[in-house]
Amino acid sequence: MISEEFKNAYKKLNFKQKEAVDTIEGPVMVIAGPGTGKTTILTLRIANILKETDTPPSGILALTFTEAGVKAMRMKLREMIGERTYEVPIHTFHGFASSIITEFGDHFPHLYKSKQITDIEAESMMREIIRDKKFSKLRPLGEPDFYVNKILGAISKAKQEAWSPEMVKSFVKEEIEHIKKNPDSISTRGASKDSLKADALKQIEKCERTIIFADVYNNYELKKIESRKMDFDDLIFELLKTLRTDKLLLQILQEKFLYILVDEHQDTNDSQNLIVKLIADFFDNPNLFVVGDEKQAIYRFQGASVENFLSFQKMWNSMKVISLVDNYRSHQNILDASFKMIEQNYSQREYEDLRIKLISCSREIHPLDIVIAPNIEIEDEYLLEKLNEIIKKETKETVAIIVRRNSDVSHILNLLEINDIPASAERGVNIFSHPLGQLFFSLLEFLVDSSKTEALAETFAGGLWELDFASQAELIKMARSGNLREIEKKIPLISKLKNEIRNSGVMNYLILASDISGFTKLASESPLASKVWRGIYNLAEDLVITNYIEDPQKLTDVLLAYRASAEKKSIKIKSGKITSQINIMTAHSSKGLEFDYVFMPYAVEEFWIRKNRGSYFVLPIEKDEEDNIRDERRLFYVSLTRAKKHVSISISLEDNQSKVLTPLRFIDELDSSCLSQTNYYKTTKLRPSLSIEKIQSKRDEAQIDYAKKVLLENGLSVTALNHFLVCPIQFFYKSILKLPEPPSANSEKGNAMHEALANVWKNNGKDIQNIIENTVHDYFKHSLLPLFEKEAIVEELIVSAPKVALALVDHFNQNGNVLVESWIETYLYFSYKKEKIELKLHGKLDAIIEKEKEVLVFDYKTREAKSPAALRGETAGETGDYFRQLVFYKMLLESNKKFVGKTIEPALVFVKPDSKNRCPTITPPITETDIEKVRAEINSLIESVWSGKILNSFCSDKDCKYCGYQKLGKTKGDP
Repeated sequence: MISEEFKNAYKKLNFKQKEAVDTIEGPVMVIAGPGTGKTTILTLRIANILKETDTPPSGILALTFTEAGVKAMRMKLREMIGERTYEVPIHTFHGFASSIITEFGDHFPHLYKSKQITDIEAESMMREIIRDKKFSKLRPLGEPDFYVNKILGAISKAKQEAWSPEMVKSFVKEEIEHIKKNPDSISTRGASKDSLKADALKQIEKCERTIIFADVYNNYELKKIESRKMDFDDLIFELLKTLRTDKLLLQILQEKFLYILVDEHQDTNDSQNLIVKLIADFFDNPNLFVVGDEKQAIYRFQGASVENFLSFQKMWNSMKVISLVDNYRSHQNILDASFKMIEQNYSQREYEDLRIKLISCSREIHPLDIVIAPNIEIEDEYLLEKLNEIIKKETKETVAIIVRRNSDVSHILNLLEINDIPASAERGVNIFSHPLGQLFFSLLEFLVDSSKTEALAETFAGGLWELDFASQAELIKMARSGNLREIEKKIPLISKLKNEIRNSGVMNYLILASDISGFTKLASESPLASKVWRGIYNLAEDLVITNYIEDPQKLTDVLLAYRASAEKKSIKIKSGKITSQINIMTAHSSKGLEFDYVFMPYAVEEFWIRKNRGSYFVLPIEKDEEDNIRDERRLFYVSLTRAKKHVSISISLEDNQSKVLTPLRFIDELDSSCLSQTNYYKTTKLRPSLSIEKIQSKRDEAQIDYAKKVLLENGLSVTALNHFLVCPIQFFYKSILKLPEPPSANSEKGNAMHEALANVWKNNGKDIQNIIENTVHDYFKHSLLPLFEKEAIVEELIVSAPKVALALVDHFNQNGNVLVESWIETYLYFSYKKEKIELKLHGKLDAIIEKEKEVLVFDYKTREAKSPAALRGETAGETGDYFRQLVFYKMLLESNKKFVGKTIEPALVFVKPDSKNRCPTITPPITETDIEKVRAEINSLIESVWSGKILNSFCSDKDCKYCGYQKLGKTKGDP
């Protein structure tokens, strides 16, 4: 049955859009420029396939380039077909590859138990490989790590283009011969006459280096397989390799996916294209639907090319090409101005079918503003003036400030915050150069070397140790004079930290240093600060695991050494007021979005045009300088066409150091009849001072916005719900800000046993004792717990293994379809006032046994059994967390289409043997009243966040450290 939403949306389509939706048989290519409604036709086409054919939702495969694209497609499709949306496989290419490798694991035996390799692990593996004498040319004297990241980048590029090590080596050998035989390579004058020119010799040297690179590439792949590791590009590359050789798997996928849709096809690389081709090739005229626009191909650095976009047309001569010309976003001046510019990317007759001039459906028309300011400071004042006008007069209109560089995002966000203009931004932050990161590394420098008193002075100046200004000044003076003894008398915690470095667990020491110094309190004052701290902690974890570090002193040494050798370590951070009408972003991030107003400041060559970096290896396809300019032009085109009502492009003639800047060349390429140029000289100095109350209000507002975003994007787990019910502030710090915590003995014991029992299921319930013992030993080889705790837990679990094995024989002999460690998601609706909130609930379920009429769910607990009353929280000191967990799991599975009509029975299995050597399974009855209670608790959490009350909802525990952080933050100024 087709919904009214489908009928209404279909009626609104123009002739060409209807043609795209209705042509559901055979290959179709749609040329869809910006604002032509491509997401709408993709989703309507899926709904139309379900309406017109007997194809199940699972037989339609939709692929797109980004997670944002997946989300947009799924949301629109849900309006058309409701809950069946979740049965349609909608993936990014990487997500699709991951799903196939997971579902058909027996076709990828070499990837069994493989885990994602971290950047640190990859770098460490590469260093180990190039230590071999035969790779000495890739270890320059004095800079042995020079090529490490360059090699890893080249390997990534090779995989995107489906080049194996053998293919790279073969190409390079041919290239050397070509250079030697090319007459242009021979010098015709001077001392080098009749010999190879210097440029040719340099290119041959690079080719010879690439031959060595190909061997390193091969060794890296073998080393990863041996170590059970995969990198990001392996997902697609491994799927492609397997589909080329595994005819059965290919046939399974070809017979399963009867319709294939590919969004943003201009951004696909060779490997992605080949996967689609292999699956589609099952039919002479496959039901393949690709949508794209070459003018918006802004991911050339990831291997995309116009030839990829056109290749399908050459493969299937019957492919129908539909061009969408009606634009529903921008007015005609925006379209005409940008079209004249992007035409500079092509020669007169090049790709004529792709160069579609768009026609606006809007009757409004305004010139694009070109604003010239004497310098950046005055250009910033122009931006502030215009933004203030919009937020005062047009409160519902959306605004994008689009720039080329991450650093400009940070600059504009700071500028707007200083001037009390709310804005949202996503930016890359380097944890080494961020002030909070610098402060933490200064603390580490002093802790490992007491002579570095200047680093200690930086911790005083940066706000650690909870000092007032007078104490800061006095202690900085003492530090500069080297008077460490007096400093330690005034701050005895410093001595404690120095002593604890010899006694603490490796990760526990970082948390201890953060807590004692006051760093944790600083890091908890904003989402940005907490993410920087989490980035440092995650880096430390990776280094510990990769280097098998068990000593805090060694960890701090390695952390400091890594900072010294690494170029940067960036993390993405969403900052500012998340729900603001003003959004600051880079040009790449603007793809797929639209706004009423678009401002493009700093439109100068120095900010926009990036020079090609010299390549260190010769790969089959290399870009030249002209390619780079075409790429930047596409990026400028994408930025311009985000606008619905108005575009303002501003230029500074000088930077703030009086250096002359060059206007961006693309501005002269715009259609001048669509532009209005003005000079701006006004100086307004819009920098009001903010009161402490206003600063606190802004911080609270930003934190509430951030909490909403995290819940709406990431969803809610039962663990997070339990945190909230214990202490709302704890929930905010642990589940929203996710402040780092050291691993606990109980959690690590549970993790080890969960992994062991999962392995037993994978072994069909056999050899229980040996699998538990082997898994426990393997798990604690990499645990971050202190050695004495690891030894105690291993001993406990090994001693109990025979008893557990005997007690669980019947448990593992149950019949049914077994799913282990399954990630389950469902969406439920809640409300706050009149706002309807769709919240994703999720959980990782230890074991699911699907039978004909029932589904058994088991959650393993590494503790002795509780009574039914204690489980429900009906006895003193019990919170009912375990029972709530079971109710939550029942809610997850009852909403899952896969288990419709079956009875869901969640149970707890206590795998610590009791006095009678039993491991009891307890299945408490769960009623509708229990489910309604948990729904009410979730609703309470939503109300607390959406109202903002959560930031003042302190718990009754006077020693709660999270409440302490929050109370302290409310007494301070801006962090």
